[in-house]
Amino acid sequence: MYVCICNAVTDREIRAAHELGADTTDAIADCLGAGTGCGRCREAVSDCLATCQISSASREFEVEAA
Repeated sequence: MYVCICNAVTDREIRAAHELGADTTDAIADCLGAGTGCGRCREAVSDCLATCQISSASREFEVEAA
């Protein structure tokens, strides 16, 4: 799904950038351009990153528990 219409950035691209270390909205803006146009998507980018961080923490917990 498109998160940033101005720069055609999808949630998949944000997840991939997060896996490569982009863990803030500013980092996503720097590497993908999301939030650098009109700025209305910055909250959606932040929400997407929060979901990524929860997923990452969950995966880490599963690995430690195994």
